[in-house]
Order: sequence, then C-alpha cells, then structure tokens
Amino acid sequence: MIRLLLADVRHRPARAALTSLAVVLSSCVVVWVVSGYDALLGQSIDENAAKALGRFDVVVAAGGGPGGPATKGGGGPATKGPRPGGPATKGARPDIPGGRGGPGAGALPPPLIASLREDAKVAEANVTSQSRVSVGLAEPDPERDVLRHDRPPVLGMPPLDPPLIGTDAHEPPYEMEDGRWIDPALPADAPGEAVLSAGYVGRLKAEVGDDLQVNSEVGRFVVRLVGIVEQPGGGGNGRGGGPGQAGLFVPPALAESINGYPTRVGRVNVALKDGEDVGAFAEELRERLRSSGSSATVTDLRAMKEGMAQGLSRQGTSTLAYSATGVALLAALFIIFTALSMGVSERGRELAVLRAVGLTRGQVAGMVFLEGLFLAMLGWLGGLAAGWGLLRIVASAKPELFPDGAALGAWCVALTGVAAVGGALAASIQPAWRATRVAPLDAMAPTPTAPPTRWIVPAAVVGLALIAINPLIVHVVPMGPTARAWAYAAVGCPAMAIGFLLLAPLVVRVVERIAGPAVAALLGLSPRMLESILTANLWRTLGATVALTIGLGLYISTQTWGYSMLAPFTPGDWAPDMLVGFEPSGLPDDRLAEVAAVPGVIPGRVLAMAVEQPRVAGAAAGTGGGAGGTIGTLDTIVVAGVDIDLAFGGEDPMIPLTYAYGDRDSALARLKEGRGLIVPDHVLESSGLELGDSLELIPPDGPPGRTVAYPIVGAVSLPGWHWMTKMTGLRRRAVRTGGLAFAPAADVRRDFGVERTNFVWLDAEPGASPAAVEEGMQAIAEAHGEATFRAPGVGEVVSKRPYARLTATETIRTGITWRADAVIWGMSQIPLVTLLITSLAVADAVASSVRGRRWELGVLRAVGVTRLGLVRLIVAEAILIAAVVLALGFGFGVTAGWCGAGMSRYLSPFGGMPTPLIIPWARLWIGVGAALALCLLAAVQPAVAAGRAEPLSLLMAGRASA
Repeated sequence: MIRLLLADVRHRPARAALTSLAVVLSSCVVVWVVSGYDALLGQSIDENAAKALGRFDVVVAAGGGPGGPATKGGGGPATKGPRPGGPATKGARPDIPGGRGGPGAGALPPPLIASLREDAKVAEANVTSQSRVSVGLAEPDPERDVLRHDRPPVLGMPPLDPPLIGTDAHEPPYEMEDGRWIDPALPADAPGEAVLSAGYVGRLKAEVGDDLQVNSEVGRFVVRLVGIVEQPGGGGNGRGGGPGQAGLFVPPALAESINGYPTRVGRVNVALKDGEDVGAFAEELRERLRSSGSSATVTDLRAMKEGMAQGLSRQGTSTLAYSATGVALLAALFIIFTALSMGVSERGRELAVLRAVGLTRGQVAGMVFLEGLFLAMLGWLGGLAAGWGLLRIVASAKPELFPDGAALGAWCVALTGVAAVGGALAASIQPAWRATRVAPLDAMAPTPTAPPTRWIVPAAVVGLALIAINPLIVHVVPMGPTARAWAYAAVGCPAMAIGFLLLAPLVVRVVERIAGPAVAALLGLSPRMLESILTANLWRTLGATVALTIGLGLYISTQTWGYSMLAPFTPGDWAPDMLVGFEPSGLPDDRLAEVAAVPGVIPGRVLAMAVEQPRVAGAAAGTGGGAGGTIGTLDTIVVAGVDIDLAFGGEDPMIPLTYAYGDRDSALARLKEGRGLIVPDHVLESSGLELGDSLELIPPDGPPGRTVAYPIVGAVSLPGWHWMTKMTGLRRRAVRTGGLAFAPAADVRRDFGVERTNFVWLDAEPGASPAAVEEGMQAIAEAHGEATFRAPGVGEVVSKRPYARLTATETIRTGITWRADAVIWGMSQIPLVTLLITSLAVADAVASSVRGRRWELGVLRAVGVTRLGLVRLIVAEAILIAAVVLALGFGFGVTAGWCGAGMSRYLSPFGGMPTPLIIPWARLWIGVGAALALCLLAAVQPAVAAGRAEPLSLLMAGRASA
C-alpha cells in the first residue's frame, strides 16, 4: 500500500503539493495564534508576575483589591528575595458605593494598619490612597489661566489620566528611571512635588523638572515632576486596579489638599523581613481578615499569578487559540476530503483493477486512510517548520513580543497535530467507504462519477429542519439561561452545521440550473455545456465549495454578529444633540435661561434634569445580568427627573420614545400625577416586573432602611443608554448600572435630595460647534456654581472650580462605531485567512475537473471549439462554484450571526438587551469579493493548461484514463 501510495503521489504531484500546502498554512495559523498566547502567558505570569509587587511581598487592599478574593492564594514556600519584573493585573472593584478610586472608595480600618506595622515579621508597611484627577503639562492660557485641553474628571467616570496616589513611602515602590523619590513628610503648604510612572510620562511627553497641572473636583494645582518611576505593567492602565500601582505619586498632605477630603487609606504595601515565609504570612493574614468579617483582600505572588491567569481567561486569549485550532481543523478536513474524494473518482478503474488482482476492501480503504495521513503529516510538519520560521523572523524584528525567544511549545505542537491528523482521519471516512464500493468488474467500463440524485431533495428537507433548530432554541423556545446556553452549544450549533452540509447538494443543483444559463450567456457558451458541470462529480464540488464556505461563512457571521451586537449600545434618535453636566454642584433654576441663550443652542430645546443613581431594593435587585457577567445587572439605576411635557409630550418631544410596554398617552398621564417611572424594556423582560409594579429604590444619602417606590408606567426601547450614562457622567457613582429611567423632576429632587439642576439636555443649531457651546456653558458654571458639594461616602467637600462638561451624542456614536470597527475587523482576520487557505481546495477541484474531462475537452476541440472557448468553459465552472459558495456562505453566516447575537442576551456581560439582526452589506463585500476573486484565480492555471493543450493529446490522455 505504501508503494502504491508513493506511485500515485509521483503520478499526481500537483494535487499532493496543493493539499499539503493548504494544511501547512492551516497549521501555520495555529502556530502563530498559540505561540502568541504562550508568549503572552509566559510574559504575564511566569516572568513578570513578581514585578508588579515591586519591592513588597504582600498587598492588603480594601474591598475587592488587586489579587482576587481573600480566600485565594495561600501559602507556598516563597521567601523574600529579589524578583524578576512583569505587569500587574486589573483588580476587582471595591464594594463601596463610591466605586474604585473616588472619594467614596473603600478604606482600611486604622487598627488593621497599626497591627501590620507592629507585626514582628514586617519590615515596612506603607499606606497609599488613590483618587481621580486629570493631569497635563502646566501650559496655562494667558487670558484665563486654565489648561487649554484639560478639565476635572466627572465623579464616577472612568479616569482617563494617571490616578493620584498619596503615599507615605520613603523609598520608591519600583526602580527609579530618572530623578529622585518624593519626600513623604512635606506639608501641604510646601511647594508640591510628584513622581510619575514611566508609561504616563511617555504619553504626556514630560521630563524631570517640568511643572504639571493637576485638576481635581475641587480645583487646579501645580506640582513639580521630580522623578520618573518604572511602570509596573498592568497597573498602569489608568484605573489603578492591579497590585502594581501606576500614576502620579505625591505626599499624603498634598493628596488631601488636591482631593479636598481627608486621606482614606485604600491599601497597605507590606515588605517582610529577610527569611520570612511570604505564603504563610499571607495565609495567616487572610484567615485573620475572614474571622473579623473584613472584605479586604491579601495578594502575594501566588495569588497574583492566579489572578493574572483568570484575567487572561476572561480576555478570551485561550478561547482564541482553541477557535483558531477549530477553524484550522475544519479547513484541513474539507481540503483533504476534497483531495481524497477526487482521487477516488479519478482512480475508479485503477481501484477496480487492484480489487481484481487480489486487494481486499479493507486494503483499499486503508490506502485512502494512508493517503490522508500522508497529506496531513506533510502539512503538519511543514506547518510547524513554516510557523517556527515566521516566529523567528518576527522575534528578530520585534524582540519585545517574544522576550524569551521564539519557540514551539508542547501545547502548540499538540494542537497543530490535532488539527491536521484529526482533520485527515475525519476526511478519509467517506472517500474510503466509496473506495470499498468499487467492484472488480468495474474495471471493464468507466465508473459513473455522478452519484444518484434522488436523495438530494430529502437531504435538503432534513437539512432545513436541522437549521431551524438553532433559531428556535435562541429566539422561540422558553428556557432558562443556563439550559439555553447548553442547548445552543450542544444541539443548536452542530445541528445548524450539519443542516447546511445536507442543504449544499440542493444549492449546487439550483445554482447550476438557474445561474448556469446566465453565466453561459455572459461568456458566450452554449447553456447545454454547463447543465451538469458541477453535478457530474458532486462529491468533488461539495468538498471544494464547503471548504471555501467555512472562511466566507465565518467572516459573514462575525460581521453580522458584531454589528447586531453593536446596535443596542449605539445611542439612537431618542437622545438629544448634547448633554451638559454642571459639576460638582449644579445650577439654580433661575439660571437656566442663560443656558438657552448660549450661541448655538436652540432656545426652546433645553431640558433641565435632576439626576441620581440610587440602589435598587426588593425582588428586582440584582436581576437582569447575563450569564457571562454583571454589567447591566439591576443593582443600581440612573434616574433622570425631567419636565414631562417638554421631554415626552407634544408633536416634537425632546426625547422621542418607542414604547415596548404601555403607550405614550397613558404613561404621560400617570407621570403627571406624580411618582411614575419610565424604564428600558429590558428591565421588565429580565426582572420579572410588569407595568404597574413598583421599583423600590434606596436614596444614597437617606437614613438606613429608607426606600422610595416608583410605579412603572412604561417600558421603552432605549438603545445606547449604557454609553450615554457612562460617557456623559450621568452615572453619579463609579459602579455598574442597570438602566436609565425617567421620572418627574419634582419627585426626583424631593426623594433623592437633588437641590439643583445638575444636567441639561439640549438640541443645537445645525453646524454649532460643541467646543464653542461648552465654552459658553463653562462661563455659566463658573459664575453660578456653589463652593461646596456632597461627595458619596465623604460628605461636604469644598470646590475651588465649578465646571461644565459637554458631551455631543454624535461624538459618542462616532467613537463607539470607530472602536467597534477595529474590534470586529480584528475578529474577521482569521476567517479571511481561512478563506485564502481553502481557495487551494478550489484550485485542486478545478484542476481535477479538467483532468477528469480531458476526453470531453479533446472532443470539443476536435469539433471546432477554440482554445479560448475551453478557457471560458473552465472559468464558467469557477464562477458557478463561487455562486454556490456565496449562497451557502451567506445563508450560514447570517443564520450563525443572528443566533450568536441572540444568545448574547443570555451569555454576554451585557445580558438582557435585545439585539436586532443587522447585516452590514457594505462590509460584507470584502469577504464576498475575496471569495469570488479566489475562485477565479483558482481557475487560471487549469484554464491556461487546457487551452494550450492540443486536441490529440487531450483525446489520448482521456482515453488512457478511461
């Protein structure tokens, strides 16, 4: 069998070369993705984990902290000593209403700090606080003495600049790159000095000796940059969540002055004495905290490594590696299947002769399996070699991507082997079965290549039934989220894939019958020449088309899923043009006329709002989140108190709403009676509440146990409320929220103590500049803002600079779309690479078709068909294959994308949001055009070879094969 296999390879080297090359490329994709994951894993955990802790051994953080829950981590033989470097991980949010890093962030109790400093095992324990500020080079405007670009952060918004870190450490936590460390004993009235992490220095283009301007909620401050400290990696994300802290380090007294409130210690960095067991100390401290009921966390080296591994898992890096392997497995399967199927069809008489001279059915089947394994091994070994060479080239050009050098790990070798060998074995089953059906007497006459067609329609009916299972599971059948997820993965997706495979023969027949005459007319051919050009060897056609459909279908499904998922999070037409927040204390009502008078604002389109973000109480609390996370969970809700008539009434309301439950007239009537609430539709759908039910809310500054109830009078479609509340400051606290609701302004002010208008929604004149409008609003804020405000969890804070923050709705839409385009395009690259790889199967199929029809082509040339006529005939076959690929790819891609977007309601961290089907036609042309171009390119070489051949040579070759 081995000698027969090698003889066939020598006789048809082009097929073996094309098939092996396709498997090589598939394996190379897996090598690249998996090796990149291995490098990331090694860089983030094995080498760099300890660097995030700097010179400390243990970090104790309030309420959530950097390293994961306090029960993790625990003990090992680690002792104090030097550490290699690495990035930090992003930590969990504290469980205090004020959120991470703001005035209301969690604080460690003084007795815990004192006990750590008095512990005999501790050499040093210094404390840090962290808060939100914005930082820029001190380049004041000569006229107004304020920064041209910088402004204070909105309380509760994610910080976009270095966090302010107050620390009493006498030595730097990480290595100094330039300058010196701060003096922590400096009083507040001394000239301010600060040290900045290296990553932020690069962004600000700052140098030691520069003056930096720091803007906070309470004013503007200038500090001198005296040093640059090493960036600890993941802690430098601007959110301060990891064990490694990155930001603007200042003395504690200066931090209090900038913040406007006393220092609240959020973490203690602990260095143990030489020889102490770090793991034992950390576990002992965790047990002490657990017994006292504290929510503080303890992070040592082991706990931080576990946190990093979990973080990588949450980012889906391992899923990406498995996905790439799955795609490569499918590509290898159908590529090898196409090659083996064509081999069985072309060697029908040869197999019959071998059966006649003594080969058993098992030996014939073994030959097919052996050929599949031979092609897979060539592709696997070649893919490993090509992938290793690619990694070496990239590692040489960009060594920072592979700090340990390029290497093929065991996991990488195993996954590529599974993709290649597994695909070969699966692909060999059907061709091997067909080979065993060849009888010895078939050597007397050519074996018919066209299979019986009576099964095509029944198979298509079964296929359509299987395809319908997934949409029914996702969109129709009622079941719980967990059961739906299992049914989707274990039943719906496999059934859909099998269904499209069963539907493919009918699609081939329909395309051949409908598109064949049109293609014949286009290329000047007789329609009869294309009547059975695809179905003459249906297995060969199916292998080639399904192989190419994998890449195209995945591309279309990715695009459809991505932009369908984007729709619920893009602010719709319900949102007015601009939202202005007057921080921190709002505006008095009698000054709203000045807002309407700002140039660019339409005077009658100014909607004053009283906004608060209370917690939800009662049965609805905590509902609404998807199985994959808690964003969108009904823990809190943003309540906007508005003028009901201006916001929702009349023929042209400021906020035009589409009601999913209830209607406008009844909702407005109830709101005017007082104490009504309009909520997003997903709140009702996921919480179990109904129209007329009351939503219980906890006033943030009310007495313990007090709640207020708002009856729900309407539920509306409110796409984009997530980003409208997040990017504008409507979220009054740095915690996730479950929705944006509307109520009468008087009720919100009374129930939540909102004394002044803190937000204004407005429509702008066409062409109005947001920057110019914001400048006018800033002047109003500075003229009428109050000197004090209440910060959550802190109390009254003195403000030295009231300000206005304007956010244009169109800016939010543009930013979301731009970011989504980049993410979706990144996800679409592997499907496009797969499309390129599987095009080799089409090239092999067209070449095989030419080889199988050499007698027919010779007869056509003999009766007068020109060389160009043969070329047009082969190009016509490639066009019809492309049409089949487009039909199957579009059907599979749209169905898979629609079902995937629908499952996001149950699996996504943004659970509960309905997702409409969005087909991004303009972006699909990339994949469609690539599929069509690849099919045409695959036909070039066979067409040229057939056109150049002489009629006699075609007749002799065809007769010999028959």
